[in-house]
Amino acid sequence: MGKPRLTVADPALIKQILVKDFNAFRNRSLSPGQDGLNMFRARDNNWKRVRAIVTPTFTAGKMRKMYALINHCYEDFLNTLDNNVSNGVNEVELKQLMGAYTMDVIASCAFATKLNSYADPNNLFITNAFNFINASNRTGRLPLPSFIVNTNIYRRVVSTGITEKKFFADLSRSLIRKRRNHNEKHNDFLQLLMDVERPGGDVREASDANEAHHVNEGKNEMKGNAEAFSRVLEKKLTEDEILAQCFSFFIAGYGSVSTTLSYCIYELALNPSLQDRLYEETKEAFNEKGEMDYEVLSRLPFIDALLSETLRHYSPALRLEREAKEDVMLGNTGVKIEKGVIVDIPIYAIHHDPDHFPDPFTFSPDRFMPDNRDHIQPYTYLPFGS
Repeated sequence: MGKPRLTVADPALIKQILVKDFNAFRNRSLSPGQDGLNMFRARDNNWKRVRAIVTPTFTAGKMRKMYALINHCYEDFLNTLDNNVSNGVNEVELKQLMGAYTMDVIASCAFATKLNSYADPNNLFITNAFNFINASNRTGRLPLPSFIVNTNIYRRVVSTGITEKKFFADLSRSLIRKRRNHNEKHNDFLQLLMDVERPGGDVREASDANEAHHVNEGKNEMKGNAEAFSRVLEKKLTEDEILAQCFSFFIAGYGSVSTTLSYCIYELALNPSLQDRLYEETKEAFNEKGEMDYEVLSRLPFIDALLSETLRHYSPALRLEREAKEDVMLGNTGVKIEKGVIVDIPIYAIHHDPDHFPDPFTFSPDRFMPDNRDHIQPYTYLPFGS
């Protein structure tokens, strides 16, 4: 876009950028027309404050509270498949089907809104969501000179989905008012953001380690994490910041979840032996009521490996980007990253490098089974960064 960028794929240098020198690389670039209120686009101390306050809402214990909401959506999903079979439907469009399921889950978990996207595709929530997603997909950043990109006219052109954003903002504000006026409590993301208070010290729980075993977390990472969120005094988010996090939760979650589930099921269809392994593992995990406990599910090795390999082979994010806040020497390479330069970390290329993952274009969940996952070099598996 008129500025040089540096692509870095070496694991040791990636660790330097994402951990050791994180303070110099905490920002992503901000496109014209973006407000910077949500975590993905907030910058510097504003990012630090929002991220530090929001982090406690993502512990395993907090996520567990949403399990029942997801279960209800899953029951609607199964009923839809049963109806399809009863009506002689023997072929489905996976992205459409998993998109409807994902929309239901996010509406329940983020906005306390019960949908049935299969039966009611014209629901206002759904139509506004799809209108916004489609508008966003049509207006990528064009390779235009900065004297055009930095004008108010261009910002108005790329500021898509204003009507749809207003719909979600109004919906969220009305939910917040209703809960505060009637002292209502719900087990959803919106409630967590309303209630969250930034605690002192480490916010993790004992059960988090079990669910984060693919995350690089040694002494350097823990030290970097503590430094990244130190000296944050504010305890609460503003209402506008709560709305921005809910909206970004929806936008970031919809595409990555629906696509990952679609590819996972597609690979199961291509590989009946994987279906058999999944069936054998899960049939033992249901209790006498035909339900699966959250703790049991989180400890099933094959389903974890199956989703991990899907995220490796079909990376939801093609690359990470970080902007240098100051001049930084890159390891012992002799390369200086100058202030303002964007560093790209090419996730898809790293995930398909045979030096890191032998036979990388073969779908093989065994790479992530407990006996093998220790062989994966740190900073070569980065489906959502580090």
